[in-house]
Amino acid sequence: MVYTIRPLLLGRMRINCSLFTYMMNFHKEIWAPIVSWYIRAGERNVLVDTGAPADVMRKYWYSDYEEIMSFEEALNSVNTSTGEIDVIIQTHLHFDHCGNTPKCRSAEVIVQADELKFSRKPHPLFLGSYLKGSVLDGVQFKEVEGDVEILQGIQVFKVPGHSPGTQAVSIETDRGRVVLSGFCAIRDNFSPPEKMRGVWPVLTSGVHTHSLEAFASAMRVKDLGDIVVPIHDMEFATKEQIP
Repeated sequence: MVYTIRPLLLGRMRINCSLFTYMMNFHKEIWAPIVSWYIRAGERNVLVDTGAPADVMRKYWYSDYEEIMSFEEALNSVNTSTGEIDVIIQTHLHFDHCGNTPKCRSAEVIVQADELKFSRKPHPLFLGSYLKGSVLDGVQFKEVEGDVEILQGIQVFKVPGHSPGTQAVSIETDRGRVVLSGFCAIRDNFSPPEKMRGVWPVLTSGVHTHSLEAFASAMRVKDLGDIVVPIHDMEFATKEQIP
């Protein structure tokens, strides 16, 4: 079975580029998208991440945030609704990737076991990255460990480093395997400046719990995909569909 991916662009945040590109671009700011990725899988509605509503974005980190459309409006654009989402694959549980997840009460939510455990008691350095309190209570989490096929043609690959249980998502399409990076990345993470590529063929995410794991995971994602989608890259977020 082959699929297409519909990026649902919810908003954009102004952010220092060094948070994506380790040890680089300290003086560069960019607009980075908040995206939920929609896949119609036969009779099932699948999302990779759910983004977050504007009030959550502004509360947890980004005061300089512009909403483009609400989660409900985004789902309506692909002829579905919160009650009709069957599967949510959480790349990780940072607030900007799961803030709308509790709205999808019927969805089975796929998450790496290590990520769910860490999110419930994050290290003090990452307290600001995870939703606080009981926000995710009642979510139907399905914990997985490692590389797992979720549906025919849709797989997750554990790629730790950005967070303990980050997972990339592989989707079979008519142009080969599309891999959503899982960890927060832009195009530069997979195409560093030419002068650096002999040493760093990828750039580690600037936010990470383990830098060496993050580097290895970026290498793995780059090797896995025929098309690699950095999940905070505006070019991909604004496409009508992928591929």
